[in-house]
Amino acid sequence: MVDTHPVSSGAEPLRWDPLVVLDDPYPTYRRLRDEAPLYHDEERDFWAFTRYDDVQTAARDWATYSSGAEGGNDLDNGAELFQPAGDLAGVDPPTHERIRAVLHPAFKPTLVKARFEPVVREAVIRLIDQFADRDSADFARELARPLPAEIVCSWLGFPTEDHPYLIDLFGKMLTRDRGQPALPATALAARDDMHAYVRSAAAERRKAPRDDLLSLMVAAQRGQHISDDEVLGISVLLFMAGITTTQGLISNSLFHLDRFPDQQALLRREPDRMAFAIEELLRFEAPLQTLARTTTRDVEAYDTVIPQGSRVGLVWASANRDERRWDEPDRLDITREPSRHVAFGEGIHHCIGAPLARLEARVAFEELFKRIPDYAVIGPTVRGSTPSDRLFESLPVEF
Repeated sequence: MVDTHPVSSGAEPLRWDPLVVLDDPYPTYRRLRDEAPLYHDEERDFWAFTRYDDVQTAARDWATYSSGAEGGNDLDNGAELFQPAGDLAGVDPPTHERIRAVLHPAFKPTLVKARFEPVVREAVIRLIDQFADRDSADFARELARPLPAEIVCSWLGFPTEDHPYLIDLFGKMLTRDRGQPALPATALAARDDMHAYVRSAAAERRKAPRDDLLSLMVAAQRGQHISDDEVLGISVLLFMAGITTTQGLISNSLFHLDRFPDQQALLRREPDRMAFAIEELLRFEAPLQTLARTTTRDVEAYDTVIPQGSRVGLVWASANRDERRWDEPDRLDITREPSRHVAFGEGIHHCIGAPLARLEARVAFEELFKRIPDYAVIGPTVRGSTPSDRLFESLPVEF
C-alpha cells in the first residue's frame, strides 16, 4: 500500500456517508483516493479503501478482511434479507467453499451460455416487441429489470404466473430510508413473504424434483451438503443478486452510451467490440459500488491501525476509476485495452453469476441496437435507493 497520510488535506472537509446514495459519487471517490485513501468515518466507525491496489489486496485476503462476521458484507442491514443462513457472499471458508461447491456446476460459463443464450434472446426480443413500435420507452422498467427477473425466476423454477408477484416483492425488498442502516418495515414484510414463498416451493421440490436451481439445492440438502435454512438463504440471494446486478449493468450502460454518443455509434458500427465494450461499461459504472468486510485482527495501513473488529468498505466503483491504473478513467472508451477490474468483486467472493449477467447484457444490446437505430435519455431518471447497488429504477428514453 502507498505510504500517504490517511486524513483529508483538501480545502473543504471531506465527508462521505456510505449509506447516502449520491447522484454522482465519482468526484467524491476521486477526493477519497487522493486525500484519504484510507477513509475513517468516526460517526459510523467505518473505514474504507478506495484505491485499486488496496481494494484488490483486501478483497483477496479473506482471512483478514472477513465477509462472515456478524452483519454480513452489506453497508446497511441488507444481510437480514438472507437470514438465518445461506448468504454465499457473506460467509468465509469452509462454509463458503461448501456452498459454492453445490452451485458451481450450474454456473460454469460454458453451461450458462449453452443453456441461456437462446432463452435470453427470446426474452429480449419479446420485451423489445412491446415498445419498439412506440417512440418512447422506459429502458429500466421495460427491459433492464424484467429481463433478469424473468431469467432468474425461471431458473429457480418459479412459475411464470408468479413472476409479477415476485418482482413486486423484489422491489419492496430494495426500499430503504435514506442514510439509515435499518431495513424499513416494507422491506422486512416483503422478505417474510419471499421466505414463505421459497419454503413452499422447496417443499414441492422435495415431493417432485424438477430441472431447476431450487431442485438442485433441495437435492444438496437431502445429501446433507447444505441445510434447509441455507436452501432458503441461497435462493433469496440468487433471486436478489440475479436481478440487481444485471439491471444495474444494462440500465447504467444504456444511460452512459447516451452520454457518450461517439461510443454508442462505434459499438453500433462495430458490434464485434461488444465483449470488450461490456467490460469497459462495467469498469466505468460498477453495478455494485461497495461491500463491507470486518477485520479479524489489527491492520496497519497508511500510518494508521485499523482495529480488529472494524467494518471496512471496499469501494469497487472507486477502484475502477483509479488514475493510478487507468488513463483518463472518467472517460468511457470501448477501445481501451482490457485490464482487470473489480466490478464483480475479487477473490473467493467474485460474483458467481457474472457470466450470466454478461450474457444477458450482450444479448440485450445486440437485439436493442438492431431494432432501435438511436435513442436519447429524456428523464427524469430515478436511481435505486440501496447504498451498495448502482442501478436505475426508471430510465425514460425516446427514439
